[in-house]
Amino acid sequence: MTTNYSSIHFDQYLALLKTLFPTISGLVAFDCAGKQIWQDDAQRVDGEQISALIPEFRAVDADSQTHTLLNGDSGELVKLRDPHGAPVLLLCLCSSQGDKGALPVLARQPAFVQLSSMLLANYCQNSKLAAQTNELMQMSEELTRRNQELNLINKVEDQVVNTHDGRELLRRLVGNTASFLQVDVIYLYIVGQDISMHRYGGNKATTHADVLFDCMRNTVHPLLQNNARPLVVNNAEERRELGIEWEMPFKFVASPVVDSDGVTVGVLATASEEFAAEDFSASDRNLLEIMAKKASRIAQTHFDALTGLENSHSFELILRDLLRQSPDRGMNHAIANIDIDRLAVVNDISGREAGNHLIRMIAHKLADTVRPHDLVARMGSDKFGILLKNCDLDTAEAIMKKASHAVSSLEVEWQGKRHEPSISIGVAPITDQTLSVTGLLEAAETARDVSKQRGRNNIHVLDMEDSKLLLRKEQIRWVGRIQDGLRDNRFRLYAQSIEPMSPRTGRQHYEILLRLQDKDGQIIDPGQFLSAAESFYLMANLDLWVINQAFSELADMRKGPCKRYCQLSINLSGQSLGDPHALASYIENKLEEHELEGQDICFEITESAAIENLDEASDFIEQVHALGCKFSLDDFGTGLSSFSYLKRLNVDYLKIDGSFVRDIVFDPVSESMVAAINQVGQAMHLETVAEYVEDEEIRRKLVTMGVDYGQGYGIGKPALFSQIQADLAKLA
Repeated sequence: MTTNYSSIHFDQYLALLKTLFPTISGLVAFDCAGKQIWQDDAQRVDGEQISALIPEFRAVDADSQTHTLLNGDSGELVKLRDPHGAPVLLLCLCSSQGDKGALPVLARQPAFVQLSSMLLANYCQNSKLAAQTNELMQMSEELTRRNQELNLINKVEDQVVNTHDGRELLRRLVGNTASFLQVDVIYLYIVGQDISMHRYGGNKATTHADVLFDCMRNTVHPLLQNNARPLVVNNAEERRELGIEWEMPFKFVASPVVDSDGVTVGVLATASEEFAAEDFSASDRNLLEIMAKKASRIAQTHFDALTGLENSHSFELILRDLLRQSPDRGMNHAIANIDIDRLAVVNDISGREAGNHLIRMIAHKLADTVRPHDLVARMGSDKFGILLKNCDLDTAEAIMKKASHAVSSLEVEWQGKRHEPSISIGVAPITDQTLSVTGLLEAAETARDVSKQRGRNNIHVLDMEDSKLLLRKEQIRWVGRIQDGLRDNRFRLYAQSIEPMSPRTGRQHYEILLRLQDKDGQIIDPGQFLSAAESFYLMANLDLWVINQAFSELADMRKGPCKRYCQLSINLSGQSLGDPHALASYIENKLEEHELEGQDICFEITESAAIENLDEASDFIEQVHALGCKFSLDDFGTGLSSFSYLKRLNVDYLKIDGSFVRDIVFDPVSESMVAAINQVGQAMHLETVAEYVEDEEIRRKLVTMGVDYGQGYGIGKPALFSQIQADLAKLA
């Protein structure tokens, strides 16, 4: 029997292959005798080279072989066999050079096998090809949808990791789900957290949406409490079967939101107008069930079950995020710590249910009293925390007086007994000097304790003396953690790339940055512990540890497979310049111990520290130069007499202060300062380094100015120096 290969639609087959497997770029087909019968016209391949590979491939039992073609592409030879196992077609699947290694896997994919089986059956079942092609396209569309669903789920997961405001997380979940499903409206309702939020498709209000929301709260939510499984309703008959008597022009999917005990406490629903949309599918139901479970997890993680407020865990995460803001941008917020007066008395007289009732009443009153962008959280059985954003202490005190009056005005009666509620309030500022969440919460608690000692219904705002005392206490606590870190070797070296602003060859250049790894594995930024180290004269100890560790890791890099040469910039504190000769001797000894050259190292000191220790700094720089090391003046431009002192310091690099650099695109004064510093540096034959290069626009501006080097998130983020070494080793 002669096979009619002309009836085989290779072009459709290739189009479907590309849809399912984007790595495939072309196809060449041969019959079982090795004769070429089809080639993709758009694919520029050497047909003769592929034909030369076919005889050897026919002679072996293998079903696939991979070859590198002359044009650099990757080609996989594949045998397609009939039901009896005899080869019928030989194919060469082509892939561009960037996709090497992908095709051997694709040839074993079930979708490829299924599609190839259809191709073989094409010449004898040509009439069925259209249906099979349609089925395959549906499969392709389904795969595409599954991929999109995974992207949506991963997006929500990323937001959970990076966002700590529970209500904001739920708003994003609602918005992302609505955008993906392209429904007319999506609605989230959680009873205990007092959450009721919705999103319209295209942000355009939907007619009769209020009827839908009422149905979800009053009818569907009770149904889900009994059933706890998603409901899919596509027509009036299905509504009647469920006992839903509401006359509403919607089809919908509703999935339960549950608490930690699995009890249904809310509903996540999507709906579209009944006569204008396709029916909801099982896939829609499954996706909404997944998103409802994620909403449940967010609610359980971030909200207090009794009051519906953010819980203490969420509150502390939000505060930690706030403190991570750049100190240079400034912070002016306040925090309040609130204690319910004599709650234990209410519990003793009227029982715990009465106490819980009072807690809920006060929680709602506090939430109603503060400003819309403030955050109220329940911190414990009888305690609340309030974050007052962008709020000075006078305003914070006024808001808290209003809250105190509102609570004391509540009429609370339980089983015939009246209770007069009141609260004690402590207020503390959040400023650039705030070192940690722990210290901040302790400050607010201290202020609250003072107010409580004065009697019921009082407010105490932390004053300057209180702040100094608390700061000193917190710094003393950090001293112990720093000493433990040095003893237990829990400090870590991070590094950030310093790169030329214009293309040039040369060694890699990194600035060494210090981090502390806490006992629980958390990485702590230096902004939280350096102030304490400076106040208690521990900076010199830290500098010596950094020098020794950086030299050791650089030496290890030279011994490993990488052997790349790079220069490290190491920051020194002003305290280390107290004895420049001893420090220079230590550096010389460490260079010899680790078999490093002085040119591998550049030391940095801030302009203010250099001016404060001018003679010692000048002496130290000369000794460093004698060892072959370089020297950089950091944060240049912030001092009042920067240029006059520069002549006395024999440095190699000027690092332009980032507060000027980050504003050069829109601030003429900053632009002029950067230009002036760069011009002075060039005139003195110094190389200039710009800090805070945050984006490409700033980088282009610096290039036009002639700045030599740049450093910042727009160039490279800090990373573990050991990880950087590993990455460089892979390139070796």
